[in-house]
Amino acid sequence: MAQFGFCAGTYTSQSVNADCQLCMGWYPESDESGSGKSAVVLYPTPGTRPFAAFSGPSIRGQWSINGREFAISSTSLYEVFSDGTTRNLGTVADDGSPVSMTSSPQQMLIASVGQCYVLDLLSNVLTPVPVTNFNQLISQVEYCDGFFIALGANSQQVYASAPLDATTWPGSSTAIVSVFSDNIIAMRVDHRQLWLFGRKASVVYYDSGNTPFPFDVVPGGFVEQGIIAMNSTIKLDNSVFWVGGDERGNLMAWRASGYTPTRVSNHAVENAWQNFSTAVDARAYSYQDRGHSFWVIYFPTANQTWVYDVATGSWHNRGFLNSNGTIDAHHSQNHSFIFGKHLVGDWNSGRIYDMSIAYYNDLDGFPIKRIRRAPHISRENEWIFHQSLQVDLESGLGPEPPLLDGQGNPVAPQVMIRWSDDGGHVWSNEHDVGAGQAGQYKFRAILRRLGRSRDRVYEISTTDAIPWRLVNAYLKADAGYKPQERLATQFRKVS
Repeated sequence: MAQFGFCAGTYTSQSVNADCQLCMGWYPESDESGSGKSAVVLYPTPGTRPFAAFSGPSIRGQWSINGREFAISSTSLYEVFSDGTTRNLGTVADDGSPVSMTSSPQQMLIASVGQCYVLDLLSNVLTPVPVTNFNQLISQVEYCDGFFIALGANSQQVYASAPLDATTWPGSSTAIVSVFSDNIIAMRVDHRQLWLFGRKASVVYYDSGNTPFPFDVVPGGFVEQGIIAMNSTIKLDNSVFWVGGDERGNLMAWRASGYTPTRVSNHAVENAWQNFSTAVDARAYSYQDRGHSFWVIYFPTANQTWVYDVATGSWHNRGFLNSNGTIDAHHSQNHSFIFGKHLVGDWNSGRIYDMSIAYYNDLDGFPIKRIRRAPHISRENEWIFHQSLQVDLESGLGPEPPLLDGQGNPVAPQVMIRWSDDGGHVWSNEHDVGAGQAGQYKFRAILRRLGRSRDRVYEISTTDAIPWRLVNAYLKADAGYKPQERLATQFRKVS
């Protein structure tokens, strides 16, 4: 039997005949020992369980500080407790869009629909900031070195509060960003520095101790890349990430290496994003789990969720399987790590979910659709006779007691296998292959008598609520078959 690069991330090229790989509901993990059974394995993405619920249509923002968790649903600010109970702390303006939240140890500042609000974390009193403190609406807020910072919407203006006081905004403590002509779309504080992102370029400020505005441009802190989606920028892996562009184009994913933007998207990801009708509404959060640092990007209009894994440099997709069989974006758009849990806010309901790989379904028992579409199997377009395909998975993980069919017979978890013989355009019917009952650790998932093809793409999918862990897949084909080397391997041989 031959391996054929089964375990990898999503990579669908402009032409599916060239490459049409998909990885949804799994993420690749490299074997760091170098001596494992497979160099790369696929592990299941986490499931979700309800943790707290509100009456609003979505969770517009989350923030945690000093062991306390806060969330905004519709017009209401709530504190969320470790047992999932909540209390209402006041009202903010609402238009359905995400809010911006930040805090000091004593105060939390919120920007919602252009209006700012301050929550006193000692008295739990929520107070609107008078609009007269600013000469415009506020789009985002941040905190750095004891100062609260507010970004004027559709402008180049940035405001700084009085030290440690989000209720006081001296009229002279403001600055106009003039190093480029575009408005500032987004901002992010990282390493005690203020990143200000324009449409085609960005600039970094530091706390220089100046008065009345305490920040000044970092020498050499000019970045020749801007941002396309205001809510796409996040902090992750000791750096800043964003979905951006410049005067030549847009929709590439960037990571800051010092003040130099480093591309972390690839041609397949960029092609997919370019096909969206819009991506300016992208919303992102980051989290770390089991040594993997994930950048989760939700595209509302495209109804898709894309995830970048810093550990492997690969991309995968996550989705939500509806009862009618369609797949929506993953039901999360913001995140807090609090109470020892990854809590995520739903874009489609006023719910916060506990997200964990210990959960094998979503929300209130919805199955998770996991799909892996493998690389092309071709030998210079000559006929290949496929005798059998074996999916090397961790078997014997079926539920205990086992699931039963309509006649009361035990049913093993199933792997659904289908294939395309025309480059990924048209697909066969699905063929179910058992993955073994609980305790059947030697069970092999094999499908035989698969016909012939000049070019074949295999796809497997699962929905059963077990921890699907895929080690590899092996193809037994006619004599002389071996997988076609990837271009990267060929290049290494001649370099």
